[in-house]
Amino acid sequence: MRLLPLLFLAPFAAAAEDRPVMRVHFINVGQGAATLVELPCGAMLIDTGGEMSREFDSDAALSAYLAAFFARRADLHGTLDLLWLTHPHIDHVHGVPLVLGAYAVRNIVDNGQPGDQEDVVPIIAGLREYEAAHPEVGAVTVSTHDFATGGAGLTGAVIDPFGACKGADPAVSALWGRATADPGWGEDDYGKRRFDNANNHSAAVRVDLGESSLVVTGDLEAVAIRDLLASRSPAALDADIYEVGHHGSANGTTAELLAAVSPEWAVMEVGPAERKVSWSAWAYGHPRTQAVELLEAGVSGTRAPVQEPVGSGVRAFVTEDIDRAIYATGWDGALVLEADAAGAIRLVAPDVVQPAHPELTPQ
Repeated sequence: MRLLPLLFLAPFAAAAEDRPVMRVHFINVGQGAATLVELPCGAMLIDTGGEMSREFDSDAALSAYLAAFFARRADLHGTLDLLWLTHPHIDHVHGVPLVLGAYAVRNIVDNGQPGDQEDVVPIIAGLREYEAAHPEVGAVTVSTHDFATGGAGLTGAVIDPFGACKGADPAVSALWGRATADPGWGEDDYGKRRFDNANNHSAAVRVDLGESSLVVTGDLEAVAIRDLLASRSPAALDADIYEVGHHGSANGTTAELLAAVSPEWAVMEVGPAERKVSWSAWAYGHPRTQAVELLEAGVSGTRAPVQEPVGSGVRAFVTEDIDRAIYATGWDGALVLEADAAGAIRLVAPDVVQPAHPELTPQ
C-alpha cells in the first residue's frame, strides 16, 4: 500500500466517482461500533452502535450520518447491500431497528446467537422476524464449523453480494464466527466461561478492493484471537486498515494479531474519556495503554503527533504521545479512510462532521 501525506482532509465528490474507491466510514457512535463501507456500486454496514446515556444518543448519531451518506450517494437509493453484525452486544446492535426501519437491506450476516442481554434479546428477535417477513433478503449466520480447511476466509453470494463495478470487484469474506463447541478457552478473571462470552464468537470480516483491504475482528478476545490465527492463513489476515478489536480493550489486540495483520492504519471505535457516565469509555478505561502500546509498535503508518487520553485502568487515564497512524472516534470524531484499487489510502472528510464528544441528548 502506498501511504499518502495527510496535509488536508480531501472533500468527497458529490456523487459516485468513476475512479474505483472504497471509503471506510468509522461513524462516531460513542462507546460502540458502526462502520460503513462505501463501495463503487454499493454499501455495507458493519454493526450499528451504540452508547445511550443522558449525554449521548448513538441512534441519533447513526441516523444523521446515514441520512447524509445516502443523500450524497443518491445512486444507491437508500439501500444497504449488506448488514453485518459481529455479535449480539448492545454496543454493536442497538441501531438495528433503526436501520431496518429506514433503509432497504438486501443481505444480513451475523453469528447466529440470540443474545443474552435483556436489551439485546428483543433486537435479535426482531431481526429474525424481519428475515422471516422478507424472504427476498439473503441471510447467513457464520460459525467456525462453516470454514473449510486450508485457512481461507468464508465467502458466498450473501457474504459477498458485490459484483464488478467501475473497474473494480470488491471482495468480502468472513474470518471467524460462532464457535460450535468450547475449544477449551477456560474461565476469565471473573470466573465466567470465555465460551459464554459473545465477544469470542464475533463474526470477523475482511473487505478488499484491489490492493486495499480492511479487517474487522469485532470484540474477539485473546483466546479466540489465538484460535483465529491458528485457523486462517497469513494472507487472509494481512490488511492495510485494522479496526482495532474490542474498542481498544487490553484483551482485544495481541502482538501476534498485529504481526499477522501488519496494518498501516488503525482506528478504534470508542467514546471520549470526558463522558463520565456508566457504560462509557471512561467507565471501561478504553482505549487501554496495553493496546495502544502494541499499536504504536505494530502500525507502520504515521500521523502528525498528538497527545491523547489512554486508559491506565477503569475510570483512570494518562496522556500518551501518538505519532503512528492510530486514530479513535473518541479522540478525532468520525473518520473516513478512502482507499483506491492501487492501494493508496488517505483521510477524507466525513459525511457528517462528528466531533469526539458532540452534544446529543436521547429523546
